[in-house]
Amino acid sequence: MLGKYADAFCFGPGATLVVAALLFALDRLGGVAAACGATLTTSLVILFVGPHYAATYRRAYGSREIVAAHPWVTIAAPIVLAVAAWQAVRHPTSFGILFFALYVAWSGYHYSGQSLGLAMLYPLRQGARLAPREKRLLALPLYLSWPLSIVGLLRTSMPARSAAHELTRRAYPGPELPAWVAPVGLGLLALSFWAVAVVARERRRRGMPLPWPTYAVLSAQVLWFSVGLYNPLFSITLAPVFHSLQYLGLTSWHACRGGGAPVRRFATYAGTVVLLGLLVNPIAALLLAHGRSGSEALVVSAALTTFINLHHFSLDGRIWRMRERQVATALSS
Repeated sequence: MLGKYADAFCFGPGATLVVAALLFALDRLGGVAAACGATLTTSLVILFVGPHYAATYRRAYGSREIVAAHPWVTIAAPIVLAVAAWQAVRHPTSFGILFFALYVAWSGYHYSGQSLGLAMLYPLRQGARLAPREKRLLALPLYLSWPLSIVGLLRTSMPARSAAHELTRRAYPGPELPAWVAPVGLGLLALSFWAVAVVARERRRRGMPLPWPTYAVLSAQVLWFSVGLYNPLFSITLAPVFHSLQYLGLTSWHACRGGGAPVRRFATYAGTVVLLGLLVNPIAALLLAHGRSGSEALVVSAALTTFINLHHFSLDGRIWRMRERQVATALSS
């Protein structure tokens, strides 16, 4: 879509490996270098995570046709979720925990869905769309890696990703998971790649081998969730940042195709989503938490994070459905 190297960087593990290596090196150097690494990490979050929410809002609400086609997620869902967020702030230890836990549980599923959609996109553009059975087999390692994010959350010795994750983990009454759970999960994840091998072998026999970017997309998510079990930088920062980079790479390519000056079209698109993204995160969180006590600010931040993410998940599940002919045609052309 973006070119061989750009696709490997944005949609595969390229960005994850390069940036992670840079951040680890800066941290090991200490002093000014470590401070630069911390600044870079914060900048990556601001430049990618908020704008990736904004890209969804731009697509969903920038077209009357999409709003009319999906009124439940564009009109009804934000009202319901806003009421739920308000109730979560009023009753954080009862309803709030359930609200926050829904986001925590759904987030790994959402990551897996995006990765599967990207992995399916390349055979579609190849003119050899995945059959339903092939789709299920490719999905196996992605959806097995999803529970690893929950395992990481319950290993209470590691920091939590967000306020919602922290409050959900505090509500967990049991002990920290035993040390053998993580390696067993990783072993099952490794075994699940037999399913990818089956698809690859069958398609190669039919003269339609899986495109290499499909493998790159699969390996990226598995890298995030497996390394994230042991390294807080991956679980807290890099997984959300590079999930957002994947999404922004796809949506910018989709939005900027067609006639006109491509550089100007991209600059307009990037400026729009970055500015809107800053309003979504972190400016909205700072304004809502201003003047509140520590515990109250934590609850408000968790409610806002959960509202934004649940709405984002529900919107993306409708406006990018590959089963819809219009979406599939637009992405395969």
